[in-house]
Amino acid sequence: MASKYAGTIEFSDLLFDRHAQMSMIFLRGHLLLEQALTTIIELRGERAKVVLDRASFNAKLNICDGFGLVDEDLATAVQLVNRERNHLAHRLDALVTFDRVSALVAKMPERIRTAVDDVVSLTPDELTAEVQRRVAKARKRGANDEHIRALEMGFTQGAQTTELLKGLFLVLAMGLGGVIQRLRYEANYGEKLDSFKWACAIAEIEETGATPESIRARLALPDPPDPRDALGELFRSA
Repeated sequence: MASKYAGTIEFSDLLFDRHAQMSMIFLRGHLLLEQALTTIIELRGERAKVVLDRASFNAKLNICDGFGLVDEDLATAVQLVNRERNHLAHRLDALVTFDRVSALVAKMPERIRTAVDDVVSLTPDELTAEVQRRVAKARKRGANDEHIRALEMGFTQGAQTTELLKGLFLVLAMGLGGVIQRLRYEANYGEKLDSFKWACAIAEIEETGATPESIRARLALPDPPDPRDALGELFRSA
C-alpha cells in the first residue's frame, strides 16, 4: 500500500501486524469504524456526549444514517460488518475465512463491492510468489511433502483473506474518513464557504468575470481537503 497519503501507514500498522489472527484483524477494523462513527457524531453534535454515553455501535450508526451524515450505501456496508462482528463475538467456533469474508462483501451495495475489488491488489503472480517464499522457509525447517501441501493451501487462503479484509476495511474507513474531512472543513471555514457560494452565484448572474479560483483567493478560503488523505482523519485528534 502506498504511504504518501495520510493515514496509510497507521492503517496498516493497526490492522496487519505479522502475528495477528484473522479474527483479530476483523475486530480491529470494526473498532476503527466505530471510532470513526463516534468522531462524526462529535463533530456534528453540540452536546454529543449526551447521545454517545453508553451508545452501542448500532446506535451510533443509526444516528449517522438517520441524520444523513453517512450515505445509504456506506451505512449499509458498515451495518453488515457489524452483524458479522456480532456473529464472531457470540460464536466461539466462528472463524474469519476467505469464503465468509467473500460472502460478506457480496452482500454489500454494488458501489462498495466495486471499490473493494479495485483495492484488492494482490495479483495471482504475487500471491504465488508469496506462497512459494513461505513454503521455501518451511522446507528449510524440514517439512515433509504432506505438510508442504497443507501449508500451501493454508498460506494461499490466508493471503487471499488478508487482502480481502484490507480492501474491505480500507474502503469503509476511507468513506467514513471523507465524512470527517468534510465536517472538519465546514466547521473551520463555514462562514467563508457561505460567502464563497454566494459570491460564485452572484458572479455568474451578474457576469462579473470573477472565477471560483479568484473568489476563493480573495476570501483566503483553502481548497477542499484531498479525498486521498481521508484515511488520515481517523488517526488525528480533533
